Amino acid sequence: MKYKFLLLTFFLPLHIFACKCANEPTIKESFNTATLVFIGEVYDLSEAPNGYKTSKNTLSKVKISKVYKPDFYNDFYNENATLFHSQLHSCDVLFSEKGKYLIFAYISKDTGYLYSDHCLVQKRLDQVTPEDLKELQILSNDYLTQLKTLKTNTPTVTDDLIDEDINVSENMIGKHLKELSDIRSENKNLKMIAFFSIIVILIFLIIILILRRRLKTIEK
Repeated sequence: MKYKFLLLTFFLPLHIFACKCANEPTIKESFNTATLVFIGEVYDLSEAPNGYKTSKNTLSKVKISKVYKPDFYNDFYNENATLFHSQLHSCDVLFSEKGKYLIFAYISKDTGYLYSDHCLVQKRLDQVTPEDLKELQILSNDYLTQLKTLKTNTPTVTDDLIDEDINVSENMIGKHLKELSDIRSENKNLKMIAFFSIIVILIFLIIILILRRRLKTIEK
């Protein structure tokens, strides 16, 4: 029984499904990657079970006060939004405390909810520096100028829709490629850990067998 318990402990470190980012997120990278960037106040929280034992989804309602990077359809998300968090997604950011935040978010086209992850900058407003705000404003001005130019140079409504879909698709493809790379990296690490764990277990069993034989020899 002791041996079985000891062998079991070798497998405990395999639970390492943590969010992994390519590097430390910056304001500029987060701005370029996110679909929506704004300052908002989380004023209400609600939870709902998602069907996996005690795991829950969280909805954080946000009152938007300033938008730095609007969605292409700038009629949306000007005043209110809902941030979605799932415990099943290791990279999701949980806005569990009420207060004001600088938020870099993606838009779920299926639900209309916003969601964010740990590979984007996320700060409470009291942690945002004047330099951060200055950089954000410059990025915002450049983005709005590009957006205005794009709309001005687009001749028809059909072309507008095509450009919008391409813009959304590029963002989603980039995010999915990053998630796929993270999953592959996690799987590689798990395989390595499992391989070395098996080696350690085999060595441990061999040592036990050798010791048992020596004990039998001594007893004889």
